[in-house]
Amino acid sequence: MNKKDLHKLIKNIVDSNKIKNIEEDEWDSLAHLSILMELDKVFPNQITSIENIAEANSYKKLEKVLLSKKLLND
Repeated sequence: MNKKDLHKLIKNIVDSNKIKNIEEDEWDSLAHLSILMELDKVFPNQITSIENIAEANSYKKLEKVLLSKKLLND
């Protein structure tokens, strides 16, 4: 997955009325759960084992975690 794909995945899930800047703003817990479930489909059995993924409730935080685990490419 690349950054553009991640951005698209998140944009399709979060409520654009509440989130104006996907790369900066945090999303709610339901959106976060949905994002993690979609990522688990892309990376089976890899997402749930990542420490601190539950706290990654913004694009930048999630991007950082996925990059550190080499699951995200530029």
